[in-house]
Amino acid sequence: MDSLTLQRRLRGVFDARVFNHGDYNLVYGQTSGTATPYVIGYRRAPQELVLCPVDPSRPVVEDDADPSEVSTVSLGNVATVADTGSGYQLETVTGFRTWFEVSPRCRVHVGDLSETGVAELDQSDDAADFHEFMSGFMDELDGLYADVDIRKKA
Repeated sequence: MDSLTLQRRLRGVFDARVFNHGDYNLVYGQTSGTATPYVIGYRRAPQELVLCPVDPSRPVVEDDADPSEVSTVSLGNVATVADTGSGYQLETVTGFRTWFEVSPRCRVHVGDLSETGVAELDQSDDAADFHEFMSGFMDELDGLYADVDIRKKA
C-alpha cells in the first residue's frame, strides 16, 4: 500500500464519522502503547481538533461509523495541552485524556493490506502545518489562562 492510498483510506474513516468533515485538515496520530491511533482533524476557525480512532487494517464501512467514538477538543473544553517534545498530551474538562505523536513519516500497521503488514505514510507538509497549528492553539490557551489570572488578582 502506498502513502497516497493510505491517506485516502484515513480520509474515508474520518469522512464517515464527522459530519462537517470537509472543514478539517488531517494528520495521522500515533498513540502511546497499544492505544488505537487517530486520524486527527484540525481547523483554525474555530480552533479545534477532532480525534477519530482508526484501525487502518479494517475496511471503511459506513454502517460501522460511530460518531460517538470521536472526541472534539476546542478552547471551550480543553483543560491542558502539553508539548512533550515528541508529541502532545491533551486533557479536556470532561476528563478525556490522550497522548499522541504526529510524525512527518511514519509506519502504519495495515495488516493484510500490504505484504509486510505495514505501510509508510508521508505526511511531511501536513505534520509541519499541524505542529504550527498546535503552537498557535497552545498560545491561545496560555492567553486565556493569563486573562483569568489577571482577573483573579484584580
